Order: sequence, then structure tokens, then C-alpha cells
Amino acid sequence: MASWTFLSNHAHVLLCVAADPDRTLHDIAERVGITERGVQLVLADLIAEGYVERERVGRRNHYKIHPEGRLRHPLEAHHRVADLVAALGLAVGDGEAHSAV
Repeated sequence: MASWTFLSNHAHVLLCVAADPDRTLHDIAERVGITERGVQLVLADLIAEGYVERERVGRRNHYKIHPEGRLRHPLEAHHRVADLVAALGLAVGDGEAHSAV
């Protein structure tokens, strides 16, 4: 894998949750290439800042993204989470994203 990527781990985790709101931490960690603990920390940040909501469903978590949230960096602050998700091939509806394919 390259030593750098265009998107941060936060963006990668957000996109994994957008693609499948019921995805496990283990699966997200494998897809992003970080530890499960790293995913937990990223999700804690996204939840604390209001980008993601976590709901407990039995023994699992279900995540809901908030597509109206604004991107954090000043260069992208005029864009919403929904714009990022859509730009990378996913569709957002009712606070959740679903694959457009």
C-alpha cells in the first residue's frame, strides 16, 4: 500500500459506515487498514462531532450518518458529508447511504 492516500482514516471509516451501516468494527478495520481500536477512536470522533449516530441493536451497532454535516477543513467547508459520499459513488437517503450501483 502507498505511504499516503488522498483521504484520511476518518473519511474512510465514514465511507464504510455510509456503504453499510451495520458493518462490524472488525470489517471496517480490515477495509480501512487500521486496528479495531483505531476504528473505535475514529467513530468516537465522528459521533462526538455529530457526523455519525450509533444505535445499539441487540448485540450489534447500527450507524446512521448525518449527511447535512459540513466537512471540517476550510477548503472543503462549503461541502456536506452527502457531497463526499455521493462523489465517491454512494447515494444518501434518510440519513443513511446506500450503494448507487
